[in-house]
Amino acid sequence: MKPTKYITGLTALALATTAYADVVINITGATAFRSATITAIKAQYDIGNVSEGGVSYKYAHDKAALDAKSSKRSIWVGKFPGITGTTTIRCCFTGSVEGVRALNLVGTGGATPDPSPPTYYPVGQLNGTTAANPGVEVASPTVTGGFETLTTTSDIAFSDVNNSSTPFPNTLASNDRVGVIVFSMLSNQGSSITSVTSQQYRAVLSKGQPLSLFTGDPLHTTKVYAVGRNDGSGTRTTAHAEIGYGITTTVKQYVNISPSDSTITKLQLVPQGGVNTLNSQPGAGQLATSKSTVWGQDVTGNGGYESGDNIAADFGKTSAIPTVYDETYGVVSTNTKVDLITWTSIKDANTARNANGGNGARLCAFNGVALDLLGTGGSLSAADKLKIKNGQYTAWGYERMFRNTTVTDKVTAYNALKGAIPANISTAGLPITTVGSETKMNVSRASDGGTVAP
Repeated sequence: MKPTKYITGLTALALATTAYADVVINITGATAFRSATITAIKAQYDIGNVSEGGVSYKYAHDKAALDAKSSKRSIWVGKFPGITGTTTIRCCFTGSVEGVRALNLVGTGGATPDPSPPTYYPVGQLNGTTAANPGVEVASPTVTGGFETLTTTSDIAFSDVNNSSTPFPNTLASNDRVGVIVFSMLSNQGSSITSVTSQQYRAVLSKGQPLSLFTGDPLHTTKVYAVGRNDGSGTRTTAHAEIGYGITTTVKQYVNISPSDSTITKLQLVPQGGVNTLNSQPGAGQLATSKSTVWGQDVTGNGGYESGDNIAADFGKTSAIPTVYDETYGVVSTNTKVDLITWTSIKDANTARNANGGNGARLCAFNGVALDLLGTGGSLSAADKLKIKNGQYTAWGYERMFRNTTVTDKVTAYNALKGAIPANISTAGLPITTVGSETKMNVSRASDGGTVAP
């Protein structure tokens, strides 16, 4: 890990470290909704700081300074509004379906342990640091003793899909829709593909297809391959529901295994068990985490990326003429151009598009309707919002918030975050109801991938 770094220019105040056990809340789930979740958490600690007359808080995360919103893991310690004493919130975003699983299965031990549980920063991770008003940030901290795997279930999970779309449909203590999360089709840097239909995406998910499927020119015989998430992902589940592919239908997806940080030179069909170092030099976040983890379908091609961050990074890279490998690392093609398509969050789509000085990936229209993502920070533009709110653009789902806990202080924190999400949804999507100047959705859907109508 990188050495501990502090944001300077803040007045240091001591924060007592003996009250960490007052209440500890563990949050997991959707990677595509990290930004909105963390923004809402920070907003509540800011409120707690003010309401208590300047009681400070502090937080740490696994990204660079000022990039907490993109972190997989974070820990927050301080005064939370409505809760007496010190509140510690720990986040580990592993994917929507895996998040629902973490609320149903224990982390370790027991009759039905979670086979791939979220792992959190130790409760005492911030011991010995200082805090300031309104908070001190510790970026990429050194972790002493490793991450913690719970011996119970996690408390709260965010999910891009309903739990009925997972192998864990059991009723939880709550199931709340907190926003609309929006997605985009994307093609890799240098691709000529600018529009994808549901039928085309279904065809490519089943196996590589010739470029002629997209261009209509029979001379275009080079291949188009699918890149996507593993099946613990709500992004993947939403996509499969939306295009009518089937949530549990297996796919043939590829991952970048290039050793280069800037160029895609090697692609591999995801093998059973995930990419491993015996095959080549996989990029960050791949390795065994690329295997299929949830539905008991760890078969060739059915795995994918653990996080949308890695897809965004790879789609923004310069796309050389790569060597394509099968699941056993046998060469399928070399010295031939290929095109890649994926379905990803609008935040990740914008990141990929802006790579290489704006010469990165291409936003693709979905079923003939395109987004421009020209709002602030690459968020939805006014024109985009109308397409979604009125039903023209349907690549979206409801972001849901679940809990299994009934502990009073944890329920208080849950309700506070649920109330804060609509105003802090940021680049993830849209609130469902009117929030400030943002008007409500004019259409709805009854289920994941269901009909969109007023």
